[in-house]
Amino acid sequence: MLSAIEAAKKQGADLILFSEMSVCGYPARDFVEFNDFITKCYAQVDIIKEAADTIGVLIGSPARNPNKKGKDLFNAAFFLHDKKIIAEIHKTLLPTYDVFDEYRFFEPSGAFSVIEFKGVKIALTICEDIWNMDDQPMYDQSPMDILIKDKPEIMINISASPFDADHHEDRLRILNENTSKYHLPIIYVNHIG
Repeated sequence: MLSAIEAAKKQGADLILFSEMSVCGYPARDFVEFNDFITKCYAQVDIIKEAADTIGVLIGSPARNPNKKGKDLFNAAFFLHDKKIIAEIHKTLLPTYDVFDEYRFFEPSGAFSVIEFKGVKIALTICEDIWNMDDQPMYDQSPMDILIKDKPEIMINISASPFDADHHEDRLRILNENTSKYHLPIIYVNHIG
């Protein structure tokens, strides 16, 4: 990640994106139940934050929930710039179907806010948060329906959606549905490998 950040700076990029839970890998499964593992994730965020001096860096990592109610962690996106965390966004829609078991480990977000970066208002979401688009939605809310009220100019979604032979077409359909519904461009990053 540090090498990619340096390469992006040399190319004059304003922002570099990494996937959901990129700091520790996705899914981290039971590792997130170990406090030492979470502490080490925060240590890596701090190292990456130092590289985010002249460039915005968007990374995914588990984040501690300061509220005593609910689960101990969030599936989070950290927006880094000027060697600081300028925003921390938490995933709202936590899948529990197929290979996913996120609600077991993470607290869903109930807070929504647009991030302003270099004069651009960004609606930042994490993976499943843009998938509640069908006629029979799986969840009772859609984060973008709330974020659109703050008049963002672009959507960014960081994902770690697993490979499936037919999933590419589904992803493109969902991305197209989001751009059509909200009349905004979208930047989408998924993990590879």
